Amino acid sequence: MINPKDAIRYTNVLSKRVYFHYTEIDSILKQFLNEVIQQKATIKGPLFYSITNVPMDEMVHAELFMPIKEDSIVTMEDYYFHSYYNVEDMLSICLFDHFEQKTEIAYHMLLDYIEHNGLNQITPFYHVISGDEIFQYVFIKVGVSS
Repeated sequence: MINPKDAIRYTNVLSKRVYFHYTEIDSILKQFLNEVIQQKATIKGPLFYSITNVPMDEMVHAELFMPIKEDSIVTMEDYYFHSYYNVEDMLSICLFDHFEQKTEIAYHMLLDYIEHNGLNQITPFYHVISGDEIFQYVFIKVGVSS
């Protein structure tokens, strides 16, 4: 089911742009989390990322984000600090198992919704990782305009 009234709103967000082969996503996310901790940041979460290209060659351009508790921090090279990160007017869909297989289906459903409702996609797709070690789920979100 598509939620037509969603948003991303977080304060004190660390981010980093990365480029990797799609099969390396788990190790890239772990490295990002370790680097956030190395910067003496207190993770507030949730971890989220945007895919900023269409990975036709299996290589992904992404930006990784982590909300933290500190309202100021000295960042490592290639990191950015956002006092506020906000994207309004988003559609979203929630996936709770078989993420790799269902992500493509979710993208298709969101793009169909955009087309059938006369909307325009104005942001890349965002993946917001939620849950715990037992039950994980991902919200896939995309910004739209009329």
